[in-house]
Amino acid sequence: MENRILNLGILAHVDAGKTTLTESLLYHSGIIKSRGSVDRGTTITDSLELEQKRGMTIKASTVSFPIGDVKINLIDTPGHVDFIGEVERSLRALDGVVLVISAREGVQPQTRILFHQMKKMKMPVILFINKTDRVGADYEAVLAQIRTQLSTRIIQMQEVKRMPQQDYTIREYDWADTVYTEQIIMCSEKLLEKYLDGGKVEAEELEACLRFRVGKGRQYPVYAGSALKDLGIEQLMRGIVRWLPVRKPENSRLSAYIYKVEHDECGHKKVFFRVFSGTISQKDRVSAAGTDQEITINNLMTVSRGRQIPAVKVGVNDIGILTDIPALSCGGFIGEACGGKNMGRLMEPMLCVNVAPAEAGDRYRLLDALNVLTEEDPLLKVRVSEQTGEILMDLFGKLQIEILRDTLAERFGVKAEFSGMKTICREKPVSAACAEIRMGEKRNLHRAGIGIRMEPLEAGEGNRYETQVSFGFIEKSFQNAVREGVWKALEEGLEYAVADTRIVFVDADYDSVTSTPADYRRLAPLVVRKALRQAGVIKLEPVMSYRLFAPSGCEKRLMGRLANMQASIDDVGYNGDELEISGQVPFDTAKEFQVELKSMTGGMGIFEMEFLEYRRCRQEGNG
Repeated sequence: MENRILNLGILAHVDAGKTTLTESLLYHSGIIKSRGSVDRGTTITDSLELEQKRGMTIKASTVSFPIGDVKINLIDTPGHVDFIGEVERSLRALDGVVLVISAREGVQPQTRILFHQMKKMKMPVILFINKTDRVGADYEAVLAQIRTQLSTRIIQMQEVKRMPQQDYTIREYDWADTVYTEQIIMCSEKLLEKYLDGGKVEAEELEACLRFRVGKGRQYPVYAGSALKDLGIEQLMRGIVRWLPVRKPENSRLSAYIYKVEHDECGHKKVFFRVFSGTISQKDRVSAAGTDQEITINNLMTVSRGRQIPAVKVGVNDIGILTDIPALSCGGFIGEACGGKNMGRLMEPMLCVNVAPAEAGDRYRLLDALNVLTEEDPLLKVRVSEQTGEILMDLFGKLQIEILRDTLAERFGVKAEFSGMKTICREKPVSAACAEIRMGEKRNLHRAGIGIRMEPLEAGEGNRYETQVSFGFIEKSFQNAVREGVWKALEEGLEYAVADTRIVFVDADYDSVTSTPADYRRLAPLVVRKALRQAGVIKLEPVMSYRLFAPSGCEKRLMGRLANMQASIDDVGYNGDELEISGQVPFDTAKEFQVELKSMTGGMGIFEMEFLEYRRCRQEGNG
């Protein structure tokens, strides 16, 4: 009987072998009798037809299996940067991660991006050097890469020796191996002082030290093997349950995070959640965090031994599944929202495309399909421009467009065309302004009147809404309608969504007989747009902080290219033979640079970007 639950992620650069590793873990735990093949499209976790066709993970999938008395809920996540939103949502539900690195290709660009994200979240990580059986595999070279490009805080858990014909022998260290114990002693000032004073450091002290440091994301055990050839897998499994921690609940109040939404073949919406505290049971009445809407729990399921099964209750740290509850959305919480180290802001998409049906008569079918996809991935924001009628979608990159096009055709039977990909910008009022549209005013077709005050805020403050109209004059349902209309207008703006702006509802006209909330909801955007036109707006573009890594010797070409991209160069340094440059750069000039950098550096260069802030566009005189 399992008495401990560990939520585990497997992450990697594309083709490092994480889905094959998942199959090996399931095989060794007894869940499957034979391992599937990525190439043949027979793996358990890559169940989507598109995943099997492309040989890559697109959606996070969840499967459960035991290691001894520990229940492992394994979330297999995408490896490509275009699906970073799916990766980040999954990370929030996890207790720890196995980061897979190919012994042949070594540390790759996405490996560094993923590790940087996990390091920032202080996520417990075990590194697994896979494919040691492949021609060209170089374990020692990959270890050196890990130390220089990821972290020096690694602990080698095995003795790995190269044999003829590229084979390796792998032996797990024990407490009698001084090369192993001294690695751990060097991590702790307390243990090092005791060791240098001639005291004996006991195995219990070493194990407690390593478990604590791994749990805090300060030390990274390194295992090696071959998922395909079943080498080193059992040692990795022992390491997973030995070193990765289980999060302890802060209180007993219900808090469950929704990390995934999918729709089955019959169109039923399935919500996957991880319970951080409390318990969810059949027939419970719970609420979606941030709403007043109560939900009755029916058809509760969980994952167990490779299957989804009915559950009477789902307790702390476990994974649950609910069906057809509209109030629950991906990225939200059931019960209370909880904070914690894994709950930082999700990376936002920086690109926008026009989406149109190939056949004009398919417009509504396309919109219905896109609504389903945005339920599954809330970062895929879809909106219809009131001014032009265009369908616009926010996303991360070109591969995502390919996947969406295939998904719409194969899953929904709708052929779509994507065009006009551009950087997502924002707009902001130049100055404060007041605007109003009164009831009975010419061209006001609504039985409502609204007056607002608008003012720009400092960069990064976000949008704010306030009301100074008495609830005694206009009741809550009308007030809510004004707020909803204002937020809708801020999402659209005049040309772009509005950023860093405060809107105050200051005045209203109201007829107790004829006015309805819908009148105020429809009028509010017109008043906001009137205020924006009065104030005038400036266009803002996303600016990123960046880190560039490249072999030394490329300095002159890189500096010239950065200057062309209008990037600032804040710091330049060297780590051995590797050049590192950091600074700030407009996203629009840098969005294709990673591809260019590969050709400039023979595939050795890496370019990482992270959103910093929106700034006035360079074309508008603030470059």
